[in-house]
Amino acid sequence: MKYLPNIITSTRFIFALLLVFTVPLSVMFWVFYGLAAATDLIDGPIARKFKSNTNFGAALDTAADYFFLICIMICVFPILEISARSYILIGFVFLLKIISLLYAYIKFKMVVSYHTYFIKFMALFIFTFPFWILFLEENLVILVLGILQSIVYIEELLITRKSDKPDVNTKSIFSA
Repeated sequence: MKYLPNIITSTRFIFALLLVFTVPLSVMFWVFYGLAAATDLIDGPIARKFKSNTNFGAALDTAADYFFLICIMICVFPILEISARSYILIGFVFLLKIISLLYAYIKFKMVVSYHTYFIKFMALFIFTFPFWILFLEENLVILVLGILQSIVYIEELLITRKSDKPDVNTKSIFSA
């Protein structure tokens, strides 16, 4: 049971990769999407229930989340009409995340990706991106998500600046 959460998290890589080989927004896309999302919802609670939380597990979860997001983008972006401004915003958001990771690495000599309430809240919106684009104009969705995700990474930078030691379970800038 000790390794079960990491095994569940690892399956997210497989389901996410399978997304890339599906027709965007097809039934198989939604099946693999749902399975990948389910692993994200259950790995953390199972780790806490069995008291098997580890730094490796937290890092694996973060890596699986980013891989899932990248696979969604690879699958869905080709069918969208995304403006150059939206691509610039996406690049800016990724740059903020890289700066946040580098700053934490320089300060703490380790990669730190926090699990704040705002990050968890935003993960829900980021991973539901395929649903949002069914109902709203994709560039508007990217704008809203990009602005909110930028705030997430600014919060990460502020937490790193304020903290004396890394704590990935910091819940907000106000509790750091």
